[in-house]
Amino acid sequence: WGRGRQRRLRQAATVDSPAVDEYPSPLLPPALALNGHTLAAQSTRYFYEGDYESCYQMSKRVLEDDPYHLATLPVHIAALVMLDMKSVVFYVAHQLVNAYPTTAVAWFAAGCYYYMVRKYEQARRLFHKALGCDRNFAPAWIAFGHAFAQHDENDQAFAAYRTASRLFPGSHLPWLFIGMEHLRTKSPLLAQQCLECARSLMPTDPHIYNELGVVAYQRKEYGRACELLLQALRLSGAPQEVFCANLGQAFLKCKAYDRALMAFQQAHRLNPRCASVLSGMAFTFQLQDRPDKAIEHYHKSLSIHRDDAFAAEMLNYAVQEASERSCSMNVYDPF
Repeated sequence: WGRGRQRRLRQAATVDSPAVDEYPSPLLPPALALNGHTLAAQSTRYFYEGDYESCYQMSKRVLEDDPYHLATLPVHIAALVMLDMKSVVFYVAHQLVNAYPTTAVAWFAAGCYYYMVRKYEQARRLFHKALGCDRNFAPAWIAFGHAFAQHDENDQAFAAYRTASRLFPGSHLPWLFIGMEHLRTKSPLLAQQCLECARSLMPTDPHIYNELGVVAYQRKEYGRACELLLQALRLSGAPQEVFCANLGQAFLKCKAYDRALMAFQQAHRLNPRCASVLSGMAFTFQLQDRPDKAIEHYHKSLSIHRDDAFAAEMLNYAVQEASERSCSMNVYDPF
């Protein structure tokens, strides 16, 4: 499970001092090493590395000592969002709105809950309310951009991300999201420039390498895409479905069918209900001349997403291939 898994195992073995061997703790006096602001900074570093579980555990420890440690709350809420802990986000938002109704972080938490349940219009109103409390609250600008992006309002999303980059000049996240938005709007050159800027600020974030891999894939540099996506998996605290699925597609283009199937199977283990991953597995089986397995997986994919035109069309080809193979094996032999 990589670096994040190893870190959590070490932390489980040292419950009293979970971050004793993590930078910068060895360089600080013991009292300062366990200070809430120090631990909040460490949880932020874990978040930037994509290790959301370690981020959550560290920020949770700070909040257990001080439930309203405002410096920890934004990254704690962001980790909860990434871990899809909707009920916890709802509880935290409810507590914050009751305790601190005039703070940006309270309405930011409420907006995050509505974002998680896909009520983007309400989320935008709450993020706007958070910015009304504090115009310099960068996490709300980033979330505001996400809510606009979900409605394909590209100009407003870009404006929100750029504002966050000005307010948070040392953070790579605004540049990462600007790059992702350029990639979504089919501007790979601009996307690569923004993603390279993000990588210069945080060279260990696996999501940057995943997006750079997608850029390389769109530019038909499939070998380079495989290298970048493998780097994303190496840097990731734990395997992520999207990394594995993208790697499978890149391996398909390189005609490395066995490795592509392994990548798709890993993605399927992480999310058994993903129709695109099942279609990728089915197409790989079809390219390996295994039409029966391909038919089985196309049916599974279509049972989840009935309107998948690719899966429906390729299923017809797979059925035709299987029938032709069956006919060739049943040729009449007079002897």
